[in-house]
Amino acid sequence: MPHENEIAEVKQIFLSATAQDCREYREAVRDVVEKNVPQGKVFLQESWAEGGQFVVDVCRQRVKSYDAYMGLFGHRYGWQPPDYTCSITELEFRWAVERWEQRVPPIFILLPEKGSEADRQLHDWAAPYIEKEYPDDAARCRHDQAQQAFLKSVRDWAADGRMLTFYGNREELRDKALSTIQNWNMDLYRKAPLRRQKAAGDIPAEELGRIGREEQLGELRSALRAFRQSSGQRAIAFLVHGAENHGQREFAQFLCRWNKWSESDGYAPPYCGQPAEVDNVASLICWTCGQLQQPLLGSATIDALAEVLAAQLERRSLVFVQRSAGRHADRLATFQREFWQPLLAALAGRAPRALGRLYWFVIDHEALPAKPAASVRSSPIGAGDVDYRQLLALPALGEINSQHVLCWLEELQIGAGIRLGEARCDEIAAHATAADGNPPNVYDRLLREGFWAQAN
Repeated sequence: MPHENEIAEVKQIFLSATAQDCREYREAVRDVVEKNVPQGKVFLQESWAEGGQFVVDVCRQRVKSYDAYMGLFGHRYGWQPPDYTCSITELEFRWAVERWEQRVPPIFILLPEKGSEADRQLHDWAAPYIEKEYPDDAARCRHDQAQQAFLKSVRDWAADGRMLTFYGNREELRDKALSTIQNWNMDLYRKAPLRRQKAAGDIPAEELGRIGREEQLGELRSALRAFRQSSGQRAIAFLVHGAENHGQREFAQFLCRWNKWSESDGYAPPYCGQPAEVDNVASLICWTCGQLQQPLLGSATIDALAEVLAAQLERRSLVFVQRSAGRHADRLATFQREFWQPLLAALAGRAPRALGRLYWFVIDHEALPAKPAASVRSSPIGAGDVDYRQLLALPALGEINSQHVLCWLEELQIGAGIRLGEARCDEIAAHATAADGNPPNVYDRLLREGFWAQAN
């Protein structure tokens, strides 16, 4: 199986800025980098050939395929694509942050020193565009608030020990833009002998997560079929649960990588994670908007979230995997009562044009009681009388036995190209489950067998 790539030497750079007002500074950065960095190439928006493609899709693909991102931000917020609540410049920054989650990523931010020559020039260059795009005082005020909120989010991102580069004039901009790239590449050369490589033969978490989960997947497929046939329903929420440390993390990873969520079928790539405050609905709202690269400019309310989701659902279906339901005893009831139920009501009144649907998975680290609260519905969840305002509970994640492992190994011989033979499969399954069937222990024993190194 393919492994994740290491961060590469910086050669191709995505330069993000508002195009017209920052043109002189953008071209200065491009010229100095391409002249002094071997094989260096800086791509500006106007140099792209894909004029017929929707610009958001083009920009997203560029950010995801280049070696580094460089943000050059001045005083103008910039163009806002249809159905999005923030500008293309802000979206590009969010995509870069989403792509590179490392503590020290190849994301370089260039900002003018306040009151400097560069700051005054950028202000003067932006002014006529802002005046034309926002002709009245109220509109200009909204523009300024959006730009300040964006710049604050950039500073907040950098507050975790990341670097912002400030410059006072055009020459400083050129020098510092070049030095950030050169210093990055030099640091890579120094660290190359010490860089940790991902171990060959590591079984991906999403593969481990599907072992022994036929019952859960059967119920899930049944519920999804019923949901698809309910033309008036726009959203569905599932509860994944089980005793603590029973494979929740791996099953969540499987859900994120499940081939059910195909882009060709109208699904966005799934979003997986959890809010900073796991028992706080406002934090969950902010996390959701952040995943969509649509930061909230006002209060974190259900209505604000519904507005963001409705715009996205006009283009595609969305899948969220929330890795923790929280810690409080009433966490599931709170999720259903204060988040899910009001969100469904808000969405129902917003988007008759919506093509997509919303799929939500909440992961809990405790098994449901035999008689769950009214906020949760357990099996059967594919019946015709399902209330989609409830959380639909999949069967509890349980222990893994040798038959589960054998079934998985047989499937691997087709999908991953691993050839083991019946005797070897029996040996692996028996050893992996002999001591106990606790999922993390079974996963660890399977990893130590080493057979995944044969995978395609």
